[in-house]
Parts: sequence; structure tokens; C-alpha cells
Amino acid sequence: MSRHSAAREASRLDSRLQALDDARGLGEGVLPDQALEEVLAVLDRASSRRSLSADHTVVGFFGATGSGKSSLFNAVSGAEIATAAARRPTTSEPLAGVWGADGSGPLLDWLEVRNRHHAAAVDASPTRRRG
Repeated sequence: MSRHSAAREASRLDSRLQALDDARGLGEGVLPDQALEEVLAVLDRASSRRSLSADHTVVGFFGATGSGKSSLFNAVSGAEIATAAARRPTTSEPLAGVWGADGSGPLLDWLEVRNRHHAAAVDASPTRRRG
């Protein structure tokens, strides 16, 4: 993602979060307190996440037990990181693959991901040739 498109995305997110906060303000005294507290929790969580790092992308694989999430994780990562097995359930807690991005620790701590596999950074330059 270019610097300009990243700035555009951040601006869109800022606008959406501001709209949510505006809606919360308009709902005060009209909507149930529980609903307003949930909106505040979302705004706080978004603010907390955004303060951790703009340099890291988090991708999650979700699905039913035995649906192939671990196999997909391994295929995407190009390594046997997750344990894929015939027995169910195999994965009992979140697993992270980290490719060369320094500073991901606080974000993974915030997400409560303790099981982390660190690998060399991937060369994503345009001159890289695939064979």
C-alpha cells in the first residue's frame, strides 16, 4: 500500500470513527445506556489499536473445527507453522506468523496472541522475480 493510499484509508477510518462518536452523542438520553457504553468501548478499542502500530497488518482465519484453517495458514506462510492433523480440535489458541516487521510485540500482546513464529522479511520489491 502506498503512502497516499494508507493516508486515504486512515482518513476514511477517522471519518467513520468520528461519525460513530457523533451518533453516540446524538443517542445520549435517547438510546439505552448499555448501547452507548458498547459504542464507547468500540471507540476506545479502535483508539487503542491505532496507537499500537500502523506498520502491521493482522489477518485472521476463522472457521469451523476441522475446516482447514491450519492448513491454509501453512500454505499462505510457506512453512509448517501450524499443526494440521486429523484429530479435532487441533488449534487451541491463536498463532501469529511475523515476517520481519519489528515492533509487532505490543500489538500481538494487545490481541493476546502468545504463540508467535518469527521468520525473515519477505522481499516484496517489484524487481523480485517468481520462477
